[in-house]
Amino acid sequence: MVTHWTEVLMRNVMALEQCHYPKETHVCNYIAFLDFLINTEKDADLLVDKGIIVNCLGENKAIARMFNNFCLQTSTSPSCYSDLAERLKAHYRSPYHHAKATLRSVYFGDPWKGTGTVVGIIILLLALANTVHSLLRFYLK
Repeated sequence: MVTHWTEVLMRNVMALEQCHYPKETHVCNYIAFLDFLINTEKDADLLVDKGIIVNCLGENKAIARMFNNFCLQTSTSPSCYSDLAERLKAHYRSPYHHAKATLRSVYFGDPWKGTGTVVGIIILLLALANTVHSLLRFYLK
């Protein structure tokens, strides 16, 4: 839950961790991971829509701005989240996943688009089959 007190609380916990537990920066690592996940307002929108973050600030742009400013000038120890972050980066860089996401959002974004896409593909396949059939009849005479 992100409220107007979240930034103050997190900064104080991060400062405590940086001063007294510099080798065990669990909170700083978690905040760095959230900073890795949240770069834009759309990223914050997605996390709010999925129920991962509860926004009590009003607009999701404030969440993105807050998390992007948390980890400036902080140091982190080796994190248990680094493996997960690397896997997320590899998933994001995959052209297959980009194509799949584009297909899902552009052509199957709602039931009407999905139905239109399927019908269009069926018509295209039938037209192609008809063309092949006509060419075979013409050349085999």
